[in-house]
Amino acid sequence: MSRRTWLLLTVLVSLAACSEGPVGESTIDRGNGGETPEATIELLIQYLDGGDFTSAASLAIPDQAALASLAEGATVAEVANALREGDAIIAANFWSGFAQSVGNVLSAGLSVTGSTNTSAVGVDFAIVDVATVTGGSRQLITRDMGGHRVDLFATFGPSLAGKLYSPVERLLSSPVEDATMVLSSMRDQIPSLHMAAQTPGLASTAVQDVLRLIELISRVS
Repeated sequence: MSRRTWLLLTVLVSLAACSEGPVGESTIDRGNGGETPEATIELLIQYLDGGDFTSAASLAIPDQAALASLAEGATVAEVANALREGDAIIAANFWSGFAQSVGNVLSAGLSVTGSTNTSAVGVDFAIVDVATVTGGSRQLITRDMGGHRVDLFATFGPSLAGKLYSPVERLLSSPVEDATMVLSSMRDQIPSLHMAAQTPGLASTAVQDVLRLIELISRVS
């Protein structure tokens, strides 16, 4: 799979993140992450291939799916409510959309080939290499947060950053409590966005999108 194709798929994923999906539970137990970065991605592939998006939700860092939904028009009240009550259902629907987008790749087979530990602004990450049967490759990024989980902002940040800029800019001018909560949570994603900006082969325009978003979020006190 080429980098261009994967980036297109991540855009489709962001569209699915805030849409209604097949997960109908009113609540989902978040559960634990994986024991290692490699185990996390192997579990994710297993869950996605089997259509178990409820279990896959536990493999996304809490709050990130809710924040990503700002990119597709979720209101500040909706996002703030998800931050208060938990965004596992949004994460499950995120992975549902992802599985639909990469269905052919999933069915053909994916394999985890290794991982590399790294850091960005003092936060530790693991870059997990995933290979396709056709010889393509992709890197998914995890963090240890109650078990290893996929960092959605580090992994998919380049496709989200440009679409998040305007919603975040509007939040900065909003005095309401919900906006303050969402901005505070968004500020916690700065290390992940720095990691996203380091994506190998990332186009300079995408790098600039990520850096502009970081600069904007950094204004949050």
